[in-house]
Amino acid sequence: MSPLTKGLGLLFGFPIVLAVVFFTYFNATGEDRMRAVCSQVTPGMTRAQLDQFALDKKLKGSGKDAGVSFLSEPRSYGRHTCKVTMAAGLVKAAEYNFAD
Repeated sequence: MSPLTKGLGLLFGFPIVLAVVFFTYFNATGEDRMRAVCSQVTPGMTRAQLDQFALDKKLKGSGKDAGVSFLSEPRSYGRHTCKVTMAAGLVKAAEYNFAD
């Protein structure tokens, strides 16, 4: 193998391997992280408190005044989420949800 092919292999191969490792790691540990986050969402939180919580934890999504919303973590590409049920602007329930 010539030095040029070795260099090109390192230049392009290393970032690909690194990306696969990070993708696998964040998806493998996503359930534990989101279960911990969902346990911190307590019934009775207001929509403003939930939105601030999502902002602090760097989650995507926001609460609605009524219905179901999903808070997701960008690192797991939305596969691991927290399903939040709202009624009259208050959190009624929050549970871990796996979207696959």
